[in-house]
Amino acid sequence: MLVFLSVIEDEATRIKLEKIYIKYKKLAYWTAYKILKDSHKSEDVIQDAIIKMSSLIHKIDEVGCNKTRALFVIIVRNLSINIYNKRKNMEHTHYEEFEVVAKDLSLDEKMINLDQTKWILGMLKEINPTYADILSLKYYYYYSNSEISKLLNITEGNVRVRLHRARLAIKKIIEEEDYSDGF
Repeated sequence: MLVFLSVIEDEATRIKLEKIYIKYKKLAYWTAYKILKDSHKSEDVIQDAIIKMSSLIHKIDEVGCNKTRALFVIIVRNLSINIYNKRKNMEHTHYEEFEVVAKDLSLDEKMINLDQTKWILGMLKEINPTYADILSLKYYYYYSNSEISKLLNITEGNVRVRLHRARLAIKKIIEEEDYSDGF
């Protein structure tokens, strides 16, 4: 990791990435290890996540904020799932095993620090974590579909499909709340 950081010419960028690494490496390791169950691969994921963060560093204002923390966790989680899926395909494991891992994934509860956070988080917790991540990247971080596709290593078409499905899931929750409230 130090080798990568030492080749970054912009000192401000290098310092920001170092701070992100130092502040969140334990959380990132735990997130990756929870999915991969492999300490070496978890370390690799953290390094890959820092490299991805270097391309987004211009959008990060403050290292210590929940927004930066959530973004880093989302990147680590998605990289870990990608590695898990590749390993799963190579080992011919069963889909049911991945479902158990996917159910254990949860949305970072401290992602948004606004007045209406409890209501938004309540809805995001009820939907698939993949959809919650996509919605967060699109509407909280204001990333374009192209940026999200690069960040998550998926096609732009897949980003659009996930956004559509996520919106439908949120719409369903809102309609159920309205129905249960008697509106």
